[in-house]
Amino acid sequence: MPPAGEKTRLNPTAIIAKNSLVQFVAGLMNKLLGVALIIYAARQLGTEGFGQYAFVLSMHAIFYILTDFGLGTLTTRDLSQQPEQENRYLSNVVLLRCLLSLLAGGGMIATVAVLGHPPAIIALTAILAISFVFNSNIDTATAVFNAHQRMEITSAVSVVANTFRVTTSLGALAAGGDVFALIWIHTLYTAVHMGVLFGLLFYFIKPSWQLDLGFWVRLLKQAYPLALANLFSIIYFRVDTVMLASLKGQEEVGLYSAAYRLLEFTLIFPAYYGGAIFPVISSSYERNPQRFLLIYRRSLKYMWLLSLPLAAGTAVLAHRFMEVLYGTQYSAGVPVLSVLIWTLVLIAANSVNAPYLIVMGKQRVVTILVFISMLMNICLNAVFIPHYGMVGAAWVTLASEFLNITLFMWALRKPLGMKLRMARHFWRPAVAAGLMVAVLRWIFAWDLGYQIILGGVCYLAALWILRVFDEVDIELFSRILRPTTFGGKKVT
Repeated sequence: MPPAGEKTRLNPTAIIAKNSLVQFVAGLMNKLLGVALIIYAARQLGTEGFGQYAFVLSMHAIFYILTDFGLGTLTTRDLSQQPEQENRYLSNVVLLRCLLSLLAGGGMIATVAVLGHPPAIIALTAILAISFVFNSNIDTATAVFNAHQRMEITSAVSVVANTFRVTTSLGALAAGGDVFALIWIHTLYTAVHMGVLFGLLFYFIKPSWQLDLGFWVRLLKQAYPLALANLFSIIYFRVDTVMLASLKGQEEVGLYSAAYRLLEFTLIFPAYYGGAIFPVISSSYERNPQRFLLIYRRSLKYMWLLSLPLAAGTAVLAHRFMEVLYGTQYSAGVPVLSVLIWTLVLIAANSVNAPYLIVMGKQRVVTILVFISMLMNICLNAVFIPHYGMVGAAWVTLASEFLNITLFMWALRKPLGMKLRMARHFWRPAVAAGLMVAVLRWIFAWDLGYQIILGGVCYLAALWILRVFDEVDIELFSRILRPTTFGGKKVT
């Protein structure tokens, strides 16, 4: 794929910054659109109707892993290292994912039926199953663009397509539409999104559609550990919703999901940052070990800097967020949000850990570690949900995520030569966040907007006073401002 007008080569720091920024901006816009839809849907559908909507989407997320099967990550990794193989990957991965989508759709419908859900839920599941073919190949096209570090293309398309979905859904709800209308619109949106992405992709690539079953076997052998890791991960994140629906009913699912959606909104930057560094660290692993280690150490620091104030501030202002966004009917979900939001700090760090293990060829290690966390999550949910409901599920999520990051850091300690001196990057932001929390409690009765602004200003001021950013950070920031320069001091 030609670089489409790029005449200068960006340095790796600028590439990560550019790709993180464009994905973050697009992700932020998409999440804002999604939050607007979630809030309006929660108000229009009520807790039970919103619970049905959240349950079906959770089942979709679990079975979608079968259509992905780790092929997206594998395609990005391999094409970053062997770009001449893109034609072979594209044609075969598209065909393979179509087959996997049919299997996933049938499995999802059968599972919902076996669980004893009413015909209306089964029908919603069947409609949503159609989108598997479209969603899976959206990811195929995205993986190819990502391998070429052209995240701005997929980001722009996703914003346009998502705007179409949300505005249409809001109009349907305003006209009295129900959950069925939302699911049909979601399915149509994925078809449009896929069509636009492949139109752009074919502008750059003229694929020769060849069926290579031997290549399929090789891909599946390499990808299945990632597929299992993704499956365990999505079960880990969605099983609480499924178990709440079975043990406590759709109303409690609606309350829990309302809080969970706010957590998901805060995960935008960690998710996209992990995607942005992946092709860069893939190409640096053997060619530039110093850069490989530098990106890891500084990435952990920046994830901590960003996630800690968001978690602390949201925990303090949880009651304000729930009531302002969803209304007083969702105030029972405040304790859930106060607990769940702290998983942001742990997930942000693991958004760096997981790509590093994959780049080093340790897919099986990732699979095993995620399986252990998933198993603990299921067992603890089975114990705590019957007694403590959605609040118990929130605490189980936090405990499971703590185990998850502990396992990942343990797996990386030797390959990356981790040292205790890395802890020096963490205590100052913790002090700054503590000062921010004190200020927020002091202005507890103020308007929510003023609280957010003043809290953010206090945190940034504390970072400056505590000298959180050192000479290495300054050098890295200067590389972002000088994107085509490869000079500069040595950084570690």
